[in-house]
Amino acid sequence: MTLMQALLDIIETETSEQSPNYGLLLLWASLSNAVPIAFWTIGFVLSQPSIHKAIMESISSVFGTAGKDKIKVSEDDLKKLPLIKWCILETIRLRAPGAITRKVLKPVKILNFTVPSGDLLMLSPFWLHRNPKYFPEPELFKPERWKEANLEKYAFLDGFVAFGSGKYQCPGRWLAMLEIEMCIILLFYYYDCRLLDPLPKQRSLHLLGVQQPEGQCQIEYTRRT
Repeated sequence: MTLMQALLDIIETETSEQSPNYGLLLLWASLSNAVPIAFWTIGFVLSQPSIHKAIMESISSVFGTAGKDKIKVSEDDLKKLPLIKWCILETIRLRAPGAITRKVLKPVKILNFTVPSGDLLMLSPFWLHRNPKYFPEPELFKPERWKEANLEKYAFLDGFVAFGSGKYQCPGRWLAMLEIEMCIILLFYYYDCRLLDPLPKQRSLHLLGVQQPEGQCQIEYTRRT
């Protein structure tokens, strides 16, 4: 049983005192992270015509060109659409939370400082993801950099810590990724989309949850036939 399954079992148990807590946690994770990342991913893709075209062509190669038929997306289908997952991960890299917090279990030495056990340590994925040592041209949206990640073995690129690290990573990370992948596939299969407004900048650094847009962004969409 995975940690995610265990959390869902707790939520579904009416007698569990922790059910409201975990239910609120899942609600917050979806609204503060998954939904904004879907917005940013769609915006980044539409703002770069070559990437948008490549995604549309890959979707057509798997599901056909018409957008009027109902489709079922299988695991094998997702494996044929790696560019979509790369776009999502690149979006997460650029719009990661400002900080994540972890409790220090054992004293750890960082340069000349020793952080004692019991203290809380804050790490900034937002700034680490802009370190050119790990991500050359860090401010550019470059999904192709994720070719180097071993995603089939659930390994991200070095320096990528949006979900935490080690055994304490976000338990819902792959569920969230799957939901966003499905959203993008279905949107671009059924609709032709284009930006009507420039993609907004992000607001001032947002510590908790994904970075939020500075303003609205309208798109035009028409049903594909």
